[in-house]
Amino acid sequence: MEHERTSLASQSERRGDGVNRLGRSHASTSATRHPPASRAFAALLAAELLVVLALGVTGYAVAANDDILAAIGLAGIALTAMAIGLGARASMRRLALRCEALGRARAEAEFARYELEVENAELERRNADLEAERAAIVDGFDWIDEQSAGRLRKLLEAAGLEVADLVDMALDDADEDG
Repeated sequence: MEHERTSLASQSERRGDGVNRLGRSHASTSATRHPPASRAFAALLAAELLVVLALGVTGYAVAANDDILAAIGLAGIALTAMAIGLGARASMRRLALRCEALGRARAEAEFARYELEVENAELERRNADLEAERAAIVDGFDWIDEQSAGRLRKLLEAAGLEVADLVDMALDDADEDG
């Protein structure tokens, strides 16, 4: 992890040895972060404690016949409930945005998969066409060779040997010149 160069960074942090002034490495400080589920549980536990405390205050106020204290307890319960509701609403909004993003990503992946299937079908068709052409050429060559009683094959072999000899001579000339 790269540190910003500020006057607040210690010399060891500037050198990049990864240890802060308390002697903990950066890896150990980031590894101790709580996962979102434990933070949500902690927030729920705190809200429950506030509701219990407010209920206790309200119960005491009713028993003591103190209207102001009862109103404070009820207001505490209402504020806690409102905070829980707002937190849930924000969480639902984030979840909805993530679901939309996931839906868009799935739609894009599905479209890309469809395009790949179309391209694959086109390549398979081209491959079949080329294979058919190759088979037709081989069959035609075999038919012509049969009709000429093997003379075509002998003629092509001789021409191939002559071409090979010409290539050898050209390579030898190139070696002598170079």
